[in-house]
Amino acid sequence: MPVPCPCCKASNEVGPACRRCKADLGLLFDLETERAALLDEARRFAVASRILESHSALDRASQLRTGADVKQLRAVLFLLARDFSSALQAYDDVVLRS
Repeated sequence: MPVPCPCCKASNEVGPACRRCKADLGLLFDLETERAALLDEARRFAVASRILESHSALDRASQLRTGADVKQLRAVLFLLARDFSSALQAYDDVVLRS
């Protein structure tokens, strides 16, 4: 995931310094790494049919940064739990707000 520099708005694929203004982006890259790990954890829990734990990991990931990937996984979790109305609402959230 590219990290936009809060100083100059340049998109950065690697860090920890901004490619344009050399601002330290280490903390932002650390957050993205942690978020990716939480999303992987949520997927592993979903595969193991541990839906509550998966929702918990997904909630922690969305606290770091929400995105279409979080919303899509949330819709899948609702489908796995056979909560079709919530799955449809989550899907609408992905389609309409992403």
